[in-house]
Amino acid sequence: MDVLRALYGQFDPARPLEVEETDLYVNWQEDKLLAPDDIKKLLARGIARSEIPVCRMFTGHRGVGKTTELKRVKHMLETGEAGRPMFVSLLEVEKWLDLQDVQAPDIIFHMVRQIVDDLNDAGFELGRAKFEQFFGEIKDLLNSEVEFQSIKVPAGVAEFGLVLKDVPRARPTLRKLIEGHLPTIFDLINKVVLTKARGWLRESGLAEDILVIVDQLDRIPQKVINEQGLTNQRNIYLDRAAVLRSLDCHVLYTVPIELAYSDAHLRLKAAYGGETLLLPLIPVSQRNGEDCLEGLRALCRIVHRRIAKTGATQQQVFEGDVLERFCRVSGGYICNVFILLRSALERCDKLPITREVADRTIRRQAIDLSLSLQPRHREALRAVHHSKEAFNDDPQLWNLLLRNLTALPYEDEAGVWYDWNPLIAAVPGGV
Repeated sequence: MDVLRALYGQFDPARPLEVEETDLYVNWQEDKLLAPDDIKKLLARGIARSEIPVCRMFTGHRGVGKTTELKRVKHMLETGEAGRPMFVSLLEVEKWLDLQDVQAPDIIFHMVRQIVDDLNDAGFELGRAKFEQFFGEIKDLLNSEVEFQSIKVPAGVAEFGLVLKDVPRARPTLRKLIEGHLPTIFDLINKVVLTKARGWLRESGLAEDILVIVDQLDRIPQKVINEQGLTNQRNIYLDRAAVLRSLDCHVLYTVPIELAYSDAHLRLKAAYGGETLLLPLIPVSQRNGEDCLEGLRALCRIVHRRIAKTGATQQQVFEGDVLERFCRVSGGYICNVFILLRSALERCDKLPITREVADRTIRRQAIDLSLSLQPRHREALRAVHHSKEAFNDDPQLWNLLLRNLTALPYEDEAGVWYDWNPLIAAVPGGV
């Protein structure tokens, strides 16, 4: 394969690593100079060591590596590496939900569907049979409620879920029906399916307990949904916390970073019984503004391993210090590194990536980042850059800066600190 094409494929920012891709995975959290804790170990141990169901919350910017880490949490729990073997279902919600319009009952419905499907695939068929029977019994009711919209609702659970996602005009009616049957669903899954599934798993020597991981919920865009200023995120995670905690098994939710690091963080802790764990960025600078050499080396290692996968060498791919420059302006955000590298490769007829190509790539990415910045955004970002603290003068603005990746979170022994995205400093004419 052509080396340029091979490199381009290796730097796909949207593809999480699978557990077996150990040759590409760099566990930078093992270095205590870069991260106080290895987040995947905290998540796995906290779940494995609890005899009663716990509900954990996990956050971080999109593209920072949360799914890669969650796949490793799943593996650690399934193998018993974290203390005792668990049966783990992983729900990737974007396949099943319209995140522009999602509510707590939608999430619960698909959590139950995922659990019974995964248990069925493992050999425990009772769960799927019971759940399909339940929906078969209310099929006539469902169809009578939505038939005026010319929608035919199938009795199958998976098919029903697809209608919920793909037919927006039917959602209000379908949600009302799900909401009305939530007590029955909880009785069915908690008292019948999960109880018998645990016994079956233990007798079979497969696992001692059950966990469902709900990934990609952190991608829910924040919207105001009433005149009092309530947002959809607060409604789902805080107002409907009792619903999200209703399954009698361990649950691990991803949560939007702007909610996790807003004034709601203490309410989240109280509602779910634990801290919301952050997967931070790899620090490429320190609080005092100096380079974090360990962080730059860790980012370079991530890139080196992917280059090696293609058979090329660093010297063939980069001229001089180009890779270090890309890592520095990425802010330690792995997704940004890959986007910069792909953009640079698109500008190359041949290798290596030259300093001139790197300059054009960085300038173009900086301009793109700055296009949406208004004067008040720039003022807030300058304040964050100088203070290394959250911008508390305007919570709504702060949420926006976190969501759009112009303000970035880091963590050291002293706690969480913030800085602007280093690309902002590369904007032509300054900020």
